[in-house]
Amino acid sequence: MNTTIRTLKIVTATLLAILLAQALGLQHPLASGVIAILSVLETKQESIKTASARIGSTIIGFSIASLFFYAFGYTILAFCLYLLLFIPITCKGNLQSGIAPTTVLVTHFMTAMSISWKWQVNGFALMIIGVGMALMVNSWMPSQQKELDRLKEEIEKEMRVALVMFQSQLLGERNFSLIFNHLKHLDSKTHEMNQLAFKEYENQIVNRSGYFIRYAQMRKEQVIVLQKIYDNLPLIKLATKQNEVLADLFIETAEQLHEKNTGLQLLNDISDLYIEFKKTDLPKSRTEFESRASLFQILNDFERFIKIKREFYINEQDMLD
Repeated sequence: MNTTIRTLKIVTATLLAILLAQALGLQHPLASGVIAILSVLETKQESIKTASARIGSTIIGFSIASLFFYAFGYTILAFCLYLLLFIPITCKGNLQSGIAPTTVLVTHFMTAMSISWKWQVNGFALMIIGVGMALMVNSWMPSQQKELDRLKEEIEKEMRVALVMFQSQLLGERNFSLIFNHLKHLDSKTHEMNQLAFKEYENQIVNRSGYFIRYAQMRKEQVIVLQKIYDNLPLIKLATKQNEVLADLFIETAEQLHEKNTGLQLLNDISDLYIEFKKTDLPKSRTEFESRASLFQILNDFERFIKIKREFYINEQDMLD
């Protein structure tokens, strides 16, 4: 939710809360507007949880305040005793968001020098109206579907570019700083999508779908694997036939990198490459041994890269069945 939309929502909720409180003849109607300001949050789920917490804290707070005001009068001592008991209880019950607004309403008892039902109902009504108006204006949230689809396309495109870069390095090119910056940018994209996907999920009340969360986390895991592959690329010092075969596999994967791909054929190709590795003569020098070991590690990591996608595909198909 951008600043403009949130500002408009806050102003609307505040105005509606104050007007309704005034129309009902409640005392201190501005308090209801302040509660509305505090209750317009980033997501629908967050707003609902906070509204519930504030209503619960109001019931607890009014009960405790009434007890101490009755026993010690409308004094600072009674107010402090109320806080000493109210704050720990609300924190233990995970109702902290209601501490400030409830306490503001409790001060109305001190101003009126009364804990009569009139003031109890007045305060509770102010809370209900404030959180109610916030929930009402927050019931509309702009969908992030298009933005999530755009990020998904960008991530897949940039992963293809990364695989092509890996292919070039295996064939002799040396431009590791460019790959490092590209992977860093790709990681930030997956992080951005993950955050946006969580917000979109929290704004769904019915028919909630966590697809984009699972997708973003899957790509995030793959980026971690790509970073491991990148770490081993500089250790390959010799040009070999295996380099070329693995380089071709990177290109093949780049061409098939989309969410509907099962990854099965790519895993079969990797299996064939393992067999090819075993048939190769043993390394004859330390440099050849180190290059072969690094290449084998890259192959292992790349297999994990494909398996992450395959596991995602299988899990998504299971959810559809």
